[in-house]
Amino acid sequence: MNGAAVKVSVFIPVKNEQENIADCLDSVRWADEVFVVDSQSTDDTAAVAEKLGARVEQFVFDGSCTKDDWALENLPFRNEWVLYIDADERVPDELAAEIAQTISAGDALDGYYVNRRLIFMGRWVRHAGMYPS
Repeated sequence: MNGAAVKVSVFIPVKNEQENIADCLDSVRWADEVFVVDSQSTDDTAAVAEKLGARVEQFVFDGSCTKDDWALENLPFRNEWVLYIDADERVPDELAAEIAQTISAGDALDGYYVNRRLIFMGRWVRHAGMYPS
């Protein structure tokens, strides 16, 4: 995963996500670096993530902060931009291209909200308040 052209650090929080992590990591292969923050999974999540090139860090909840806050405060991100996604989410090629274009243009804002589409049984749920979310 390292050496990719897009200067984005990706953060993926996980616990027992061996069924999802490979597809998730594949969808962010364009990113410069990827951190998987694991809450002591009892399956092969960490091993799969490491095999696919992600840097795996273990997180132990001590009541003082969330995994997200801990990651933002403690991980040595080498890029200005951090993309946070869950293991069951995917970054479509179109979004990856838009992120790359926005960063390379240099006219970026302070942050972005990425709208998501909920896919259920292979179909986009367009109604029921699921989009935009």
